[in-house]
Amino acid sequence: MGNAGLRFGASAMAALVTYAVFGAETALFWLAGLAFVVFGDYRAHAHQLKRCQAGDPPEHMPRMIAWTAFQAAYGNSLAVVLWFSPIAIGETMAALFLCGSLANAAATLRHSKALSAAALSSTILYLIGLPIADFFVHGADNMLHLVPLVGIFLLLAWGVKLWKSLLSSDAALASAESAALRERQAAAAAAAAKTDTIQRMKDELRTPIAALAGAAEHLRRAAATPAARTHIAALIEANEVLRLVLNDLSDLDRLENGQVRIQTKATDIRDLMRGVVAAFRPAAQDKGLELFLDIDADMPPLLDIDAPRVRQILFNLLANAVRFTGHGGVRVRAQAEPVDAGGARLSIEVADTGAGISRSQLAVLLGRTRATRAGASGLGLAISLKLARLMGGDITAQSELSQGSRFTFTMDAPVFARRPAVSRGAA
Repeated sequence: MGNAGLRFGASAMAALVTYAVFGAETALFWLAGLAFVVFGDYRAHAHQLKRCQAGDPPEHMPRMIAWTAFQAAYGNSLAVVLWFSPIAIGETMAALFLCGSLANAAATLRHSKALSAAALSSTILYLIGLPIADFFVHGADNMLHLVPLVGIFLLLAWGVKLWKSLLSSDAALASAESAALRERQAAAAAAAAKTDTIQRMKDELRTPIAALAGAAEHLRRAAATPAARTHIAALIEANEVLRLVLNDLSDLDRLENGQVRIQTKATDIRDLMRGVVAAFRPAAQDKGLELFLDIDADMPPLLDIDAPRVRQILFNLLANAVRFTGHGGVRVRAQAEPVDAGGARLSIEVADTGAGISRSQLAVLLGRTRATRAGASGLGLAISLKLARLMGGDITAQSELSQGSRFTFTMDAPVFARRPAVSRGAA
């Protein structure tokens, strides 16, 4: 169906050459009739295609088979004119024309054994019948007229091998497509199961996290000493980051596709960093680690950033540093360098004296969505890296085995010269 124009064009060229070389006006009448045949063949195949697309493929096609046999017989009839022309090259041109017809039928109709048999049988009958007819037309006394049959049978033998290879190729392609479809379906099922599991986990953890946040808030109000309030503030900070992590787990696909929205507001980076670092002081003290926080004196008062996302990135970097450091300490440093009149480049560095990471492991950590650090899940770092890039920043790392690690988060942010005024309502 798709090669109707090409087929008619090739046939038209053959007819015009036949008329120009042999002066056979029959070729022109044949071409006029072929136009109706090709158009009818196109309509017939289009009708069958619509039925297949509508889910009603025909089981038996006697009319279609008969039509295919007729149009093949008519289309190949030009070979008779060529074969019996008075010019010596007529037989050669007829053989070439029939070979082209044979190849077209084998290539375009091999999806249906019945249709291909109807078209191929007509062409094969012409190939075999023309030398035999020529033999009898010339008195059946010259066996040389049957010599072309030898080449024809060799051609058919080669064509059968080619036909089998085409069918094998079709079967292999169908098998590969079926396997790919099964893999896509399995991947979709696995993704759905993962999403369902994460959603269930989030639903199960939402209640205890909310209870923890409520209890911490009551403790904060009842705290009698500054030290108790500090510890409770750290607990509230950790609970907030845990809530963000759960949200990211449920929306991980959206995060990977860049569909998470960044919402910025004026933020005091000092308060943000002090809160996160305070959340890890108890864990660092339990391991005998020093935990330092250095904030550059020239840090702008307020930066226009997405505070929860920046907090989450710092929380993940600091959590890894404290977790994988056995002795020594962890240092967190923040600075901001002016980049233009109204913006600054924020740089937050988390350095530790832990076991360090090899260069190959470091490349994996910063190059894959899911990675491992000393055998642990790298989901937190993967989420942090994507969040940093979503905000127009990046996370870089330097590390050597037994020499510790240094992770640096950088991003550009607008600067507020002073705190925005807070409007107060009337008492």
